[in-house]
Amino acid sequence: MKTYISQQERRIIVRQLKQWGIIGYDLDNAYPQRMLQMVGQSPTAKACWGKRAAYIAGNGFEQDKLGDVVINDKKLTLSKLLKRLAIDKAIFVGFAMHINYNANYEISEVSYVKFEDVRQGDPDDVVNKDKFAVYFDWGRKTWKSIYASKIDYFHRYNPDPEVIKKQVIESDGWDNYKGQIFYFNPEIDDYPLIYADCVWEDFETEAGIKVFNNREVNTGFLPSTIMFMPGRIEESANETPTDGKEYRSYPTQLEKNLATFQGAKSSQKMLVIEYQDESQKPEIHPYDIQNNDKLFESTEKSVENRIIKGWEVPKILIDDTKSSGLSNGGEKKEAIREFNNNTAPDRLELSEVLKEIFSHFYTPVNTSDNWDIKPIPDTVTDLNGGAKIGQSITQLLLTDMPVENKVWILVYTFGFSEKQAKDMVPADGTFTPVNPKPITAPKVTGTIETEKEDE
Repeated sequence: MKTYISQQERRIIVRQLKQWGIIGYDLDNAYPQRMLQMVGQSPTAKACWGKRAAYIAGNGFEQDKLGDVVINDKKLTLSKLLKRLAIDKAIFVGFAMHINYNANYEISEVSYVKFEDVRQGDPDDVVNKDKFAVYFDWGRKTWKSIYASKIDYFHRYNPDPEVIKKQVIESDGWDNYKGQIFYFNPEIDDYPLIYADCVWEDFETEAGIKVFNNREVNTGFLPSTIMFMPGRIEESANETPTDGKEYRSYPTQLEKNLATFQGAKSSQKMLVIEYQDESQKPEIHPYDIQNNDKLFESTEKSVENRIIKGWEVPKILIDDTKSSGLSNGGEKKEAIREFNNNTAPDRLELSEVLKEIFSHFYTPVNTSDNWDIKPIPDTVTDLNGGAKIGQSITQLLLTDMPVENKVWILVYTFGFSEKQAKDMVPADGTFTPVNPKPITAPKVTGTIETEKEDE
């Protein structure tokens, strides 16, 4: 008995590209470039990427002043390197660095390399099997073709002095030695998918909705219409042959006039059409189309939710507009703790990699050997929540409600003491704000701390 297993389309097709001695990153060898473009066009995906990168980089190194250490002649510091690696790791799950050595076989420089620019050498290629190819335009964004002469090949990272010595000899000396590439890849011998690859179709969908909305604005949100004309009124320009045999069709003046009525700034204008008799009078018939507003609104929300879920980012960290203003920041603090735990393995991997590489640096970089990265603190004041609380209190005081009820709400809902509540509510129950700024709650045990009002 045969068992049928549903086959899903493979996300990445890996094949040899013998002309360059590499393994292609998908059929077009431009998977990371395509994903970067899609993420850049999707507001939600870009926000999730940025949030994930920020939490992986955390609050920098625990070791004081470690981030200020300069690690190459371009003045790159460890702090800047950490942020750049975190950005790549947040989307590609991997990252890359260029390692250079001195004549004592010690690491003399460490530089950041864009992960999307690196390709693995073909294991069947005698020359490039243990190398990485680095090229700035695999996606052909700048040039239509790949220029083999501009591809740089580097040996795989290996700090063993004997290995380095052999590589230098093969390169005809130190002057021609290009160094090594450290390529962090959790897939080991394969290329990794981006972090939210499972929802990349939603990136395209959200970008498409954005284009649709833009088109609606540019067409003035007008219903679609059909204009019936008795016959095309040709202009003299349309009768000029282009090559003696064919006639080129140019827009008529009427078509040009109609075109000027498209767009948000041009819609609802008055158009005058002249005609000789009733038989030449154009007929304009509107035709109903599906109301796309509600359809796209629901689609946009579901797409946004799937993208956030794909990146595994707590939604409140991306969009806190629907968070409760009376939660005292508890929801957001819990989300920060949750996301810190989610990104903890990423910070640990970065710490371990940096510890390994800089243990071979020509000069001591971190004598404490502490490479831990501080997570984002969960004590961030929720100023947005505090503003909502202030607005709620102002609205409460402005309502036509018995004084006792207002005091009770201020005590048991907002955490004020009974004396504070009574001082806030006038005896006659009326309240007039002295300035347009909302009243904010003072610091009380169990509530968040908000900014004090100006004296």
